[in-house]
Amino acid sequence: MNIPSILTILTVLTAIGGVVTAGCTSSDDNATAARDEQSAPSAIPPAPLSAPLPDLQDTDEFVSAQIRAQHTSMLTVLETAQTTPATRAEAYGDLGKLLMAAALLDAAEPYFLQAQTQLPNDTRWPYYLGHLYTTQGELEKSVAAFEEVLRLTPDDAVTMISLGDVHLLQGQPEAAEVLFRRQLTLQPNSIVANVGLGRAALAKNDYEGAVRHLEEGLRLSNQTAVGVHYPLALAYRGLGQQEKAEEHLRQRVDSRVLPSDPLIEELGNLLESPGAYEGRGNRALSDRQWDIAAAHFRRGLALEPDNPIMRHRLGTALFQSGDPGGAAAQWEQVVQTTPDFALAHYSLAILLEGAGLREDAIQHFETAVLHEPSYVEARLGLAALLRRNGRLEESLFHYEEVTEQAIRGDPQFEEAPFGAAVTLVQLGRYTEARDRLMSGMAEYPGTPFFAHALARLLSGAPDSAVRDGQEALSLLQNLPAELQRLDGGETLAMTLAELGQFSEAVAIQRQAVTMATQGQRNDLLPSMQAKLRRYESGRPWRNADPVEFDPFLERSASAGS
Repeated sequence: MNIPSILTILTVLTAIGGVVTAGCTSSDDNATAARDEQSAPSAIPPAPLSAPLPDLQDTDEFVSAQIRAQHTSMLTVLETAQTTPATRAEAYGDLGKLLMAAALLDAAEPYFLQAQTQLPNDTRWPYYLGHLYTTQGELEKSVAAFEEVLRLTPDDAVTMISLGDVHLLQGQPEAAEVLFRRQLTLQPNSIVANVGLGRAALAKNDYEGAVRHLEEGLRLSNQTAVGVHYPLALAYRGLGQQEKAEEHLRQRVDSRVLPSDPLIEELGNLLESPGAYEGRGNRALSDRQWDIAAAHFRRGLALEPDNPIMRHRLGTALFQSGDPGGAAAQWEQVVQTTPDFALAHYSLAILLEGAGLREDAIQHFETAVLHEPSYVEARLGLAALLRRNGRLEESLFHYEEVTEQAIRGDPQFEEAPFGAAVTLVQLGRYTEARDRLMSGMAEYPGTPFFAHALARLLSGAPDSAVRDGQEALSLLQNLPAELQRLDGGETLAMTLAELGQFSEAVAIQRQAVTMATQGQRNDLLPSMQAKLRRYESGRPWRNADPVEFDPFLERSASAGS
């Protein structure tokens, strides 16, 4: 059974992706001081907490066993004569943390409260309660808990941020702003304080202030605080700067950069279960910590060897760390034990294609599509490889299948009409290819390679009814600057030759050949040199295959992982 992930709690705890550079002073130092203050043994231990454990029937078996063991340990401590308040607080608190990590929040609350009663100067327990109440939506209780932490440790930066976030959730940006400014005074280069001030300003419709603070937070994070892009987009939209708003919307990423918070991070490392290790591995994958991810997945697989998802992700971590052989071994084991696991077949296909084993790759692409017909990436990979292997009609079929599934304008599907057009060119169906490229331009106006490929077709198609040098020239003039170098220059030479401007075509083609030579594009040089010789002899090119500059040739074995 799956357990509720601590990631759910962590997501709720951080309303915006940012980086907290301050340490949480509510951990070791304060806890130690509090324990020292109340370490005298008590002759008569208190009665054990009356609140029973929750029903663990639907909880992961590993986690439920861990919780029951911790509960037994707590009872042992509480039943021991001469135990100290600090020891009792730790026993209650340890069980509370474990329950919170398993997302059993109602069950965790009384144990934290009891720990706080035993050791009232230990900031850990109100701090955990504050986050627990935030997750439950009990914001007034959350405020009271965090304020208690700040009463004990007034300069605790992490708690200031946490309380500020709660005030924002309450619709009290002014109260939040006070806390964020206070934290910024303590840490002038605080990323999260700037982001918090930006969010508070946004809540007050102070769009200029929001932009100022959010941009500063983004700058301080070296552009890594990806969660800032969405509020920045809202702020720029509020200022009427639609172009900048759209720019930040395009950079929006759903994942969040979590605060550096030792106490909350501790919760994420408590559970011992396949699901817990899988969650840690997934976080490490998203952070590009490949070796750490692999270690977590291996520990999870030691508890649950037949988990195909975790084994596949182990393969992904190994591949990314530079061990393709290890990755292949994991993925092959997955397809042997779980033959219908489409993603593993896809990953193997990508790996085999990269190794030059095209027929084997095709088989795995086909198997992935067989078990998951709507798997867009697998079908596109299959179509592209079939095309490169000369199986054009089969390739066209799969491109058309993806096109039928496509949502108009969705970039996920843009390869389908482009690949279909290239295939149609290779089949000699030039009119259909032209129409497909034109419709691609209309559906994906922000994607310039449709226009580029169309210009090549209009310049060099063997079919005179399709060629249109003037229209090709117009298309090329509107290409973005990055395509007006090697790719666009080579196509411009083709277009000028079609228009009979051979001296200009020769000059531009020579520049393109030089650029290709300098860029070590040996794959393109034979074709480019052949074109140059034709232009030098006063003849246009009559082969418009746009595959030479196919933007979809490169794929990643980690795609979809």
